[in-house]
Amino acid sequence: MKRSIFNSINAVSSPTSSPPKKSSRKTLIVAVVIILIVALVAGVYFATRGNSGTNSSATPTPTSSSSATPNPSTSGTGSNVAGASSLQFTASVTNSSGELQETSTYYAKDIGTSNIMLRMELTDSSGNNFVYIVNGAQQKAWMESGGQWIDISASYTSQLSSLNKSFTLFQTNLAGWTGVGDWTYTSSGGTARVYNISVNPSLSDSLFTPS
Repeated sequence: MKRSIFNSINAVSSPTSSPPKKSSRKTLIVAVVIILIVALVAGVYFATRGNSGTNSSATPTPTSSSSATPNPSTSGTGSNVAGASSLQFTASVTNSSGELQETSTYYAKDIGTSNIMLRMELTDSSGNNFVYIVNGAQQKAWMESGGQWIDISASYTSQLSSLNKSFTLFQTNLAGWTGVGDWTYTSSGGTARVYNISVNPSLSDSLFTPS
C-alpha cells in the first residue's frame, strides 16, 4: 500500500501529458500525503494495540542496555508516565512474523491540555523517513519528507486525533515500566520495544514547528 502511495506522488509530480494547474497539483499531493500519514500512524496503532486494552502481556526487557539508567522523575514506577506533562521515547515495532515495521521517536509537550504538541519522527520498513508534527497551541499540522515540509493544517482536527491516538497507546502501555531500561510488550498484531524513555523532559517549542 505504501509503495502505491509513493507512486501516486511521483505520477502527480511528473505528468506525461497536459500538466494540471499548480494549485490542482498541490491539492492532489497534499491529499496523497494525508492518506500516507493516516496509513503510517494506523500501522503503528494496529500493530501495537494491547490485548483487550490491557497491559497484561507486557514484560520488561533486560536492563543491561545503554538506556538502563534510573530516571529520577519516575521514582521507580511507571505510574508517573501517565501523569507526565511531557514525554519522549523511541519505539520499534515488529509484526507477528518478527519483521521490523516502523521505528519512531515521539516528543510530546503539554500532554492532557488543548495546547498539546506532538512530534513523531518515523522510519518505515522501506527506510523512508518522515517527520509529523501537530501543534495544539497553534492548531497547525505539518509533515516533512525528503527535506520538504507540507502544511496539512486544513485537516488539523483529524491529524491531532490520529497522532494522539498512536502516542496515547504507547503512553498507556508504559504504565508498567519500572523507570529503568527498556519496555517491551506484545499483542496479536506484533511487538513493540520502547526505549530511551524520558519522563517530563524539557522540550523546546521549536521541536513542534517546521525547521
